[in-house]
Parts: sequence; C-alpha cells; structure tokens
Amino acid sequence: MRNRLTLAFIVLSVCLLLGAGILRSFILRDLIREQESAHVHEESVLIADIVDRRQAEGGKVDETFLRGLVGADDRLVYSPHGAPAVEVHGSTYDDTNDPAKDIASSSEVSGGDVTVSQSPEVIKDILYRDISSVLALFLLIGGVAGLCGFFFSRWLSAPFRQLATAAAALGRGRFDLDLPETKIPEARAISLALGTSATQLEDRLRRERDFAEHTSHVLRTPLTGLRLEMEELALREDVPADVRQTAVRSMKTVDGMNQVAGDLVELARSGSLVAGAELPLVDLATQLAQRWADRLAARDRALTASAEGDLELTYTPGPVEHVLDLVLAEVVRRGTGGVRIIFSGQEGGHLRVRVASEGVVPRPRNGESELSSRLDEARTVVAALGGRISGDDPAQGLEVLLPRR
Repeated sequence: MRNRLTLAFIVLSVCLLLGAGILRSFILRDLIREQESAHVHEESVLIADIVDRRQAEGGKVDETFLRGLVGADDRLVYSPHGAPAVEVHGSTYDDTNDPAKDIASSSEVSGGDVTVSQSPEVIKDILYRDISSVLALFLLIGGVAGLCGFFFSRWLSAPFRQLATAAAALGRGRFDLDLPETKIPEARAISLALGTSATQLEDRLRRERDFAEHTSHVLRTPLTGLRLEMEELALREDVPADVRQTAVRSMKTVDGMNQVAGDLVELARSGSLVAGAELPLVDLATQLAQRWADRLAARDRALTASAEGDLELTYTPGPVEHVLDLVLAEVVRRGTGGVRIIFSGQEGGHLRVRVASEGVVPRPRNGESELSSRLDEARTVVAALGGRISGDDPAQGLEVLLPRR
C-alpha cells in the first residue's frame, strides 16, 4: 500500500507539472512570438532608415552593403522599384524553411521597400534553450514528491497496518485487540467491525462456559440423586429380588447417562475457538518464548523455556498469548533476574504453564491493590476459558491451567 501511494504521489506531481509546463509553453511561445515580431519590425525600420541615408548620400545599395546590416538569424530582402530584388541571409538562418512561415516585417524606402524576416525556429531555440534546467527541476520535484508521498503513505497506511495486526490476532483467538484511533472513515469502520467481532466472540465463549457449567449441574445432580435412590432400593431386603435386579440395571443405565452428560460437557468445553488456527504445543511454546526473550533481552534479563508432556497437542494460540502476556508482565514487573517458563501438555488436553523468576522485588506497602488488580485481570480471562491461576509470588512461581481450546 505504501509503495502504491508513494508512486501515486510521484505520478500525480509529474502529471500536474507536465500539464502546467505544456500550458506555460504555449503561453510563452505566443509571448516570444510577439516580442520577436516587435524586434523584427524595429529592425526593418532601422535598416530602412539606413538604406534611405545611403541612397541620399548617393551610395549604392547592393548585396555587400546589405550583408553588413542583416542579423545572424535574419533574412533581408531589398526590393527596388523596377529592379531585381537583393536578398541576403544571416550566418545561422536556415534557408531550407518555407519563407512564408517566417516572422516578417516590411518598411518603405525611397524607390522600394525593405523586408526583414526571421525563421520560427528561433522561437523553438529560445523555448528549448534551458531544457536541461527544466529536466533537473522535474527530477528535483519528483524526488520531493516521492519523499512527501512516502511520509504521507506511512501516515495513511499506519491505521490499516495496525488493523491487519489486530485482525491476525483475532484470527488466533485473541480478544484484547489493539485498535487504532483514527479519523479515517474506512479505518474507523473496520476498527468498529473488528471490535464488535471480538466482543461477540468473547461473549460466545463466556456463554459456552456458563452453558457447560449449568448443563453439568442440571444433568448430573438429578442423575446422582436418582442413582443413590436406586442403590438404596437395591440394598433393601424387604423388596422382591426382581425389583432389586431392576434397580441394579437402572443404576447402570444412570451411570451411562451420567457418562454421556460428562462427555457432552467436555465436548462443549474442548471445542476449538477458531477453527484452523490451532498450533502444536511445541510450536506455540517456541513462539511465545522467542517473543518474550526479545522483550527481556532489552532489560538485560534472560528467559529459558521448556515444553513437556504431549508436544503434539494443539491449542488456539490467542488465549494462551493473552494470558501469558498478562502473567509475564506481572512477573517481569515484580521479579528480578532470569525468567523460567515451563509448558506442559497434560492428559486430557489441558495445558499447564508455570512462570517464575529468580528473585522478587520487595512489594511496596500500597502495592497490594495494584498486584491484585493485575492478577485479577489475568484470572478473569483464564476463568472465562474454564481454567485457573494459582500462586501470587513470581519467585515461587505462578501456575496457569487452561483447558484444551
């Protein structure tokens, strides 16, 4: 986008300059033609006066005399009445051109007239005399237009680059989008659409979690009560044997229904947030470790990471990134020395991440509320995903448990 905008600025500037230059050349050509016509007329009047004086003194007006009067770019014709015309050319006059197209002016003298004409090529020579300067000016203006176009294109495309980053984050399952604040209507519309989509997806995730918890309670509680009653009935001695056998079979049926209910709840909880965005644990751990290693390196702190368990388990990267960004920001703020991250793929697909630092900064007296607010934000996100965070001391380690989503 930036390259196209920069090129558009250059092309637009050059086209405007070409248009203005062509219009200006037509205007200059007419002005130069008028000036040259006036100059030729003055020259013809002056030569006519010289010829009149020559004749008055009894001198001969011939080719030799006229050659000393003609200009380098002019053609001079002396036409006496009743005698052949005398014509002389200047040293640079192009006699191959059609004389009818020349700029000409005639003046009367005693016994004839004098005509001075100039080739129209003189006008072209004047117009094109500084063509190199014009080209240099075009190059200079093109360069300035390119610089202006580059900076303007960066300014115009900055919101869209930020929106592209936000869209990629949403595609990975992140809902904390960094959206640009801009007055460009198109960028604002895209930003609003992305923000709305992130809110809707986050709300859907929260409803799924609530649904799973509610379903688990609504289905399993009565099934558990029913099984207890069946078990009590099967243990009673005052009921017929066939009733006790029926109670035993009913308990097996209730156990099967309870298992199905658990499978349905687990299926609802383990569904992928964004289909196709999942990454294997080993790749996800590598990306997150490299990302925070670069940030910690700027503070002269080292980061080590390892991945354990089932490395082929796949997870949606966005929620894990969001949670670890919050947790690691707190560990970096309150911890000292190197940081250690351990990713562990658990049985059943759960992801366990332990984050710890070598040391810890003494907590200020009024820092409890700040610490609580930071970790509460992370705990809120993890709870929405159906997981939990344990610990609050970076030196002892913070442990994040997330379901497979």
